[in-house]
Amino acid sequence: DCPSLVEMESYFGIAFSWMIQLLQVHMQSEIPMEDIKIVIPKTQIPKWFTKQSVGSSISIDPSSIMHDKNLIGIACCLTFVAQDNPTNLREELSSYIAFGFKGTRCGIYSIIPIHLEKDLVTVDLDHLLLIFFGREKFIDLISDATEGWDDISGIELSATVSQPFGLHLEVKNCGYRWIFKEDLEQLNPQKMSKGNSSVQPYY
Repeated sequence: DCPSLVEMESYFGIAFSWMIQLLQVHMQSEIPMEDIKIVIPKTQIPKWFTKQSVGSSISIDPSSIMHDKNLIGIACCLTFVAQDNPTNLREELSSYIAFGFKGTRCGIYSIIPIHLEKDLVTVDLDHLLLIFFGREKFIDLISDATEGWDDISGIELSATVSQPFGLHLEVKNCGYRWIFKEDLEQLNPQKMSKGNSSVQPYY
């Protein structure tokens, strides 16, 4: 059965809390995580993601924040849906959704670890992907996708899809938000549960 709207909001609240707690661990670890990926049922991108776009790509410009010592990474998201497509009879070696950065030189993508076989997918149910790239991982990806820091003005955050047999995957929206150290303090799950009025809603 498809989850209700209330259930989907509950899933997102739990997933968002997990992500924030993982980011707090990331900040305290001597070996920071390169990325965090979470997929849950949800139809819309939360307002917390300050930059949003319809479709599978959105332009980003990191030039103004890359030297900010408080920057810890970038939180990205997309919504996607799988639909029946009996005309898609191609047997791909692998089906996937990949999310990453496209520059003037090439695109560098991270494959999302979910199974997209027809028997395992709930069709016509929107899902939300949350992915966090740590600062060092982000810099590495951008460096590989461009000709250097003089070439970062045309970067896009984008998704690419290898279609599963019998299905059509559509990326509907995407977005991102730069994450700074002060964000983790404001988004402390304990603070949010106490109804701190200074914390902006993330849903």
